[in-house]
Amino acid sequence: MDCSSAGDFSWNKTHLKHLSERLQYLFGNISQLAGKGSLGLYDVSTIVSREEWGAGAVGCNTSLTMPVGLLVTHHVPGLECHSQALCSQRLQELQAHHTQNNSWCDVAYNFLVGDDGRVYEGVGWGVQGVHTQGYNNISLGFAFFGTEKGHSPSPAALTAMEHLISYAVQKGHLSPWYTQPFLVKGENCLAPLRKASPKKACPDIVPRSAWEARETHCPRMSLPARYAIIIHTAQRTCGAAEECRLLVQTMQSFHMDRFHSCDIDYNFLVGQDGAIYEGVGWRVQGSHTPGYSDIALGIAFMGTFSGTPPNAAALEAAQALLQCAVDKGYLTPNYLLMGQSDVITTLSPGKALYDIISTWPHFKQ
Repeated sequence: MDCSSAGDFSWNKTHLKHLSERLQYLFGNISQLAGKGSLGLYDVSTIVSREEWGAGAVGCNTSLTMPVGLLVTHHVPGLECHSQALCSQRLQELQAHHTQNNSWCDVAYNFLVGDDGRVYEGVGWGVQGVHTQGYNNISLGFAFFGTEKGHSPSPAALTAMEHLISYAVQKGHLSPWYTQPFLVKGENCLAPLRKASPKKACPDIVPRSAWEARETHCPRMSLPARYAIIIHTAQRTCGAAEECRLLVQTMQSFHMDRFHSCDIDYNFLVGQDGAIYEGVGWRVQGSHTPGYSDIALGIAFMGTFSGTPPNAAALEAAQALLQCAVDKGYLTPNYLLMGQSDVITTLSPGKALYDIISTWPHFKQ
């Protein structure tokens, strides 16, 4: 989200950790009960409808296929309220901010839980929200709002969230085996403004020397590149630094010795440890996509992502790398983002990953 949804919270770390632990316990209990088929249907007939809280006209109409397998839980600070009347007013303010300031189609979330313990309808079931870039088409976005500054949601709000999630599972909106790519995300749209900390220009990139790359001499890229192509390696994945370094090293040997490539095929690789690994780098051609390797950066997620997408750390690292490429002049500002399957006959980058990158900026239309 444009307003610091990547995690610039007004909560301090202690309160965030406390809430995360409570939610993890709550969500874990729901998943276990659902898996055993012993979850009773909670009554959420007290949902405050859009009409009741005074919502403006619905603008979001992109359908969301149910059930979804992911749930993203947010916290919206700066909207303190403890009654239906005041929470309704705060929700109107939030909708106005999202539609007027951010130019979004509606309030960002599917449902919101006020600190008064009531559930408020956002865009509702079956409609994509605008809550989490890369996840809107495959997840539900629920949000807490109305909490006092520096406090976790009230017991009534936590119970209401539990009932809402249980209802979503029982009604087939949310898979009983759902996962959470983020435990809690925050939005600072209406929180008091603070001096912004300088943004890091680029993500940390693990250099070739760290994974003991073989020395090579390959053709140079034509820079700035006009395309960025997302790939999956269709091999095993890795979740720890040492494991990922060894995997990249093994991949280079495989590409060079088995296929006689000049080097490892990709410009950069992304691990499930959330790190970027330098392949041939910015200035050297890879061998990833015939006809495009000299004019496109090839970014490969290590693993196979046909049924399950990469984790949040890997996805965020890849997006940071793309922005870095633009900032450093290695990628044109109006570059085109594509999946490898868009230009050659292949299953790469896998349907689960393709569905996510298709929501990213610059994706081909």
